[in-house]
Amino acid sequence: MQKTNDGLSSILKDFNFEEHSNDRTYFSRQYISDEEVERWLHNYNIPPEQIQKCKSQQELKDLKRLFARQIRLECAIYDMAVEKHLSVRQDVGKLGRASQVNAAQNLVVGWMEPAISLIAKEQRDVLAGKRSLDSTIYGPALLLLDAKVLAALTINTMLNNCLMESKGIRFIKLALALGNIVQEHIAENKRKRKDEEKYFLSLVRGIQNDVFRKHMEDVYTTVGVWDKRLNLKVGAALIDFIQRSCYVPDRLLMAADKKAHGDIEMYNPERIPKKEQAFVHCYYYDRNRRSGMFKIHDTIFNLILNTDPGLNVLPWTARYLPMLVPPKRWENPNNGGYLKLHTKIMRQRDIVWQMDCVKRAPLNELFTTLNLLAEVPWVINHEILDVILRIWQEGGGFGDLPTREDYPLPTSKPEEEEDPEKRQALLKAHAKVRQRNRELHSLRCDTLYKLQVAQEFRNEKEIYFPYNLDFRGRVYPIPPNLNHLGSDMSRSLLLFRDRKPLGKDGLRWLKIHLANVFGVDKCPFDERVAFTESNLTKVFASASDPHGIGEAAWWKTAEYPFLALGVCFELKRALESPDPETYLSNIPVHQDGSCNGLQHYAALGRDLKGGEQVNLVPASRPGDVYIKVAEQVMNIVNRDANLEIPEDATPERKISLAHRKRCATFLLGTITRRVVKQTVMTSVYGVTFIGARKQIQARLQEANISNGSLSDEEMDQQIYDSSCYAAEITMESLRNLFTSARNIMEWLGDCASKVAEEGQLMSWITPLGLPVVQPYRRFGCQQVRTKVQHVLMVSTDHLPVSPGRQKTAFPPNFVHSLDSTHMLMTAKKCLEEDDIAFAAVHDSYWTHACSVETMNKRLREEFVRLYERPLLEDLLEQLELRFPTTKFRKIPKLGELQLRNVLQSEYFFN
Repeated sequence: MQKTNDGLSSILKDFNFEEHSNDRTYFSRQYISDEEVERWLHNYNIPPEQIQKCKSQQELKDLKRLFARQIRLECAIYDMAVEKHLSVRQDVGKLGRASQVNAAQNLVVGWMEPAISLIAKEQRDVLAGKRSLDSTIYGPALLLLDAKVLAALTINTMLNNCLMESKGIRFIKLALALGNIVQEHIAENKRKRKDEEKYFLSLVRGIQNDVFRKHMEDVYTTVGVWDKRLNLKVGAALIDFIQRSCYVPDRLLMAADKKAHGDIEMYNPERIPKKEQAFVHCYYYDRNRRSGMFKIHDTIFNLILNTDPGLNVLPWTARYLPMLVPPKRWENPNNGGYLKLHTKIMRQRDIVWQMDCVKRAPLNELFTTLNLLAEVPWVINHEILDVILRIWQEGGGFGDLPTREDYPLPTSKPEEEEDPEKRQALLKAHAKVRQRNRELHSLRCDTLYKLQVAQEFRNEKEIYFPYNLDFRGRVYPIPPNLNHLGSDMSRSLLLFRDRKPLGKDGLRWLKIHLANVFGVDKCPFDERVAFTESNLTKVFASASDPHGIGEAAWWKTAEYPFLALGVCFELKRALESPDPETYLSNIPVHQDGSCNGLQHYAALGRDLKGGEQVNLVPASRPGDVYIKVAEQVMNIVNRDANLEIPEDATPERKISLAHRKRCATFLLGTITRRVVKQTVMTSVYGVTFIGARKQIQARLQEANISNGSLSDEEMDQQIYDSSCYAAEITMESLRNLFTSARNIMEWLGDCASKVAEEGQLMSWITPLGLPVVQPYRRFGCQQVRTKVQHVLMVSTDHLPVSPGRQKTAFPPNFVHSLDSTHMLMTAKKCLEEDDIAFAAVHDSYWTHACSVETMNKRLREEFVRLYERPLLEDLLEQLELRFPTTKFRKIPKLGELQLRNVLQSEYFFN
């Protein structure tokens, strides 16, 4: 491995988060004056149920301060960014404090004034009626925001998006995202404005051209529901302004030039680099398709990611952050979540019909459960955050943390190789390493985003996550960066706010949880407890010195190391307390489904054989379907590796058998639970052969890389061939294990095909009353001209349905709607009736250690209650009502699984 930039590596290594605490908390800072409180709470009423909890005037004052801070955080993010950029620029100009400004800030400070100037000039031209390409379309939208806000919004959106995408970001994606952000900002201002009519009339009077004036009326009255074309034009115009006004600073170009050419005469005019744009527009070719892309200049890319862990990049555009107060309760599909930011209950995919159905549906039970989930308070885990920050500052490269160093390029240079074949091979090898390093850059940036959110909120007494749904009804936190649906690192950074006594059961479950995160979860619970108790010396050593070696580094061997370390900290404190059972704990303890998709299919089809594999039936130890499939696959591999090719076989047959034998021989000893796990998991969600092949290929490539090499071309081909063979026998093994479930899957696909034959989208209503509509139509494109380039914009609104996609997507989407229903039913019982904490990551349910038994009882009862309903009969009835002339197949014969056995299956979730 090598440093990405030797000259800057020491700055990167020595960066101190604490020294930047004033910058870090600028946007969520805890201090806010009484005057600011009154200003931010103007025209906002704190919910009465929150006020009723206050027992004193001081508590009421603190509550108002929190709500004011939350509203400021939602509404003022770009205005505050402008304020900060300009104040920083003044400080740098007056006092020469450039060394105190981080790399990203320094760049944006330099870009702001020229960007503001260019946007302001365009606004004046629009008012004067001066036309340019598309200005009659995007121009009125630009008049609805201040040039300073537009500049800050656009620069930081482009900066963040370009940093996050390894190859750059597609122009159309960036333009649409930017157009949406502008629209949201205008809509929010419109909602806050008192005298709407007066404001609009003043705007229109200032426009001197009738065409612009007419377009202003259209743009303003439709804000919030702009079509894609308008979003695209607005975003493209702003991208064009920023591209033309933001350049790489001369000092950076000269430094890069000096590094490339050695010491030079700095004032030699021939050596002074020409101006280069900070955001580079280029084209990327993939499978003969050309896509316009935007990349950030390499010099800037390296400067930001290699001299500064990204502090202050995040807050400029991250509007959807964790909340400081309980989210607004959902009472209708368009009003809930954030206090002021407009959010919808469904992350819809431009399906107007589905949103219309949702608006008319009786969803009170669903609203109630989402509100209960959102009112669970969390805090940041300081101990884990400090450990992660230190590992990151020391170079990363552990667990979910990407390495801070790039992979080295091959020492041989392609241009020095005379042999054409060897030169081509070297070019490919160099390209592969560069691609991996670009991906590393994206992972680093994503990590920095998460760490900054944790830093922003580390001192808060409580934080909250608002939730909404995807089109199938699955529940997601709205804040996209740090949340409990994330990786091991993200999950380890979050704790329940409330601490509860462990009790006898809780201490046992804490020990089981530690074994689980170590990957010791395929054995009975007593063996998991024994695993933890036999390693208590290592638990204590890990918690006492997490950066140590020997036993102190034991936690690093866990499957989920950061979660494991969090449990080590908690377990050490509990066991060192006078009475461990009275120790107050706030670690979330997880109970995970056993290949949950197959559990739902087995329950639908009453599949006894399959149900035994996924723990729907009581057993003395947990079943592991992944190991079962891996064993079957390995048996076939061993058989095929010893194939004897018949002498009398046809030439074609001999070639086929030899190929099979070669692939099997290559796979000997490599088929593990990990290799087949993803394919088994996604098989129930309609994974295709190609998808399965890609999954297994990725696992085999990882194994090859972990053995110390990047695959050469010959090895790549062998891995490809072997993954095709392995995918085929893995899917064959699954068909043999889950017969009834497979019949249900095929029946569901057939139903969707019948609906598609009628020219309709497949739709259904979940047991909680949520209407679901599959959005899949055939693709259609129209060419749209923008200020930057022509684009092909996908338009599907009025196109025919896609029969193939409707068929393959329906079985997994239907099951997803059921697993979400099960989670929501369980959540409502736990939060409303049992009064215990509850959170979920789809099929992983979380609560305090002391309430695991209660949650386990509820989740089993609700699963049985859900599947005792005639779900397939209800679906068939819905379809026959919609399509009375269509003949649907009968529901397949169900198996012999006794559903209520789930109530006694202790490893159903474990």
